Parts: sequence; C-alpha cells; structure tokens
Amino acid sequence: MKLSLKACIFFLLSMPLATLASEHTESHDDIKKQASSYLISLLDSSSGEYIVTIQNIDQRLKLKKCGSGIEFQLTANQIKTGKNTLKVSCPSTTPWRIFISAQVKLFTSVIVANQPLTKGHQIKSSDLMLQRTDITHLRSGYFSNKQEAINYIVRRRLNRGDIISSNHLKKPILIRRGDTVSIIAKSEGFQINMKGVALNNASKGELIRVKNSKSKKIIQGIAVNSQTVRVKL
Repeated sequence: MKLSLKACIFFLLSMPLATLASEHTESHDDIKKQASSYLISLLDSSSGEYIVTIQNIDQRLKLKKCGSGIEFQLTANQIKTGKNTLKVSCPSTTPWRIFISAQVKLFTSVIVANQPLTKGHQIKSSDLMLQRTDITHLRSGYFSNKQEAINYIVRRRLNRGDIISSNHLKKPILIRRGDTVSIIAKSEGFQINMKGVALNNASKGELIRVKNSKSKKIIQGIAVNSQTVRVKL
C-alpha cells in the first residue's frame, strides 16, 4: 500500500516537469512528419507511388523549440530513390542542427512474366501481366506496356513474376540467310528493284548483306520486312 502511494505521488509530481519539458522542446515525431512532407514535395508523382521513411531521431536529443520555423535541406543536389540525407536546422537565437537519413522507395506498374518463359520463346500477350513493383533498386530498364515486348525473343529463361527488361529480349529474325529478297534502291526521282539472296540473318532495321542475283555483286542494306531490303544509292 505504501509503495503504491509513493508511486502515485512520484507520478503526480513528475507530470508538470514532463509537460514543461515538452513545451520547450521540439517533438521528434513532428520533425519526422515535416521532413517527410518536405521530401514528398520534391518528388515527381507522375513517375509512380513514392513511400518515404524517416529514420528515428535519437531520443536523448532535446531540441529547443524553434520560434522561426525548422528548415530542411538535402545534402545532395537532388532527391533520389534509395537513401537520402537531410539537414534539419533551427536558425533562431539558440540554433541547432541535426542530420537524419530517409529511405525513398518507388513503386509503379511494370510488365512481368505471367508464366515461366524458356530461352528462344517468342513473347505473346498472354505471357505478360502488369504488376505493382518496388523499382527502387532496379538497375535495368522495364516496360510499362505489353506492346513494347510482344513478338520479341527471350534471351534466357524467365520465371513467373520476373520483370521483363530490354536486356532479356532480342528482336525476332526477319530475314534468314539464303532467303530470296527484293532489293530496293531509291534515290530522288527514281527507284530500282532487283532480286537478291540474303547472306546473313537480320532483324527488322538491322544491316544485312545480300547478293544481287543478276550481277552477283554483294551489297549491304537495311531489312525492311521479311521480303525487302532497302539500299542507299
């Protein structure tokens, strides 16, 4: 009974002291909220959804109330995904300054494999799906539209849920070595058409060597479609 009475008296006596201390010091939680708002204001929301996490401030730090308003500034030139360092300061007559770190994560919808895809597989729409993904530490590019990846060839096996990037894909072969093609040579005012034979494989837009069936001359052009090679005069 005596112990409980002492504890109660101690609690009642300590309340004003705690209240007084809080009135003269900044709330760490408020500083974190202001820091988060500051960082969010620097981000471009059109890139996706950002999640900002502010580190906890050492509870031993008693920061005096800042009458002139707390100031926030990045230590780097611009904000980035991943770790950022923030200078938090009070420019009043009794100034203080601390540094805190913040993690910025970026989530957006990206194209991923809807099922396991084997090497050499030509991608179709049903192989792909959109998925909300954390791309904070994604080193390679990504697609946000299925059409950007459809008909491409898979370079290596992909598992369900793997993010599809340009590094995983290559263009399908449009013209194969030995195919008969039409060679079109254009210049201002005229066009020459001739037959030829492809001497190497090529995807759309790639360089290809062809032999003129009539003159046997070997020339180089651009693969336009499965039957046409365009040559510059």
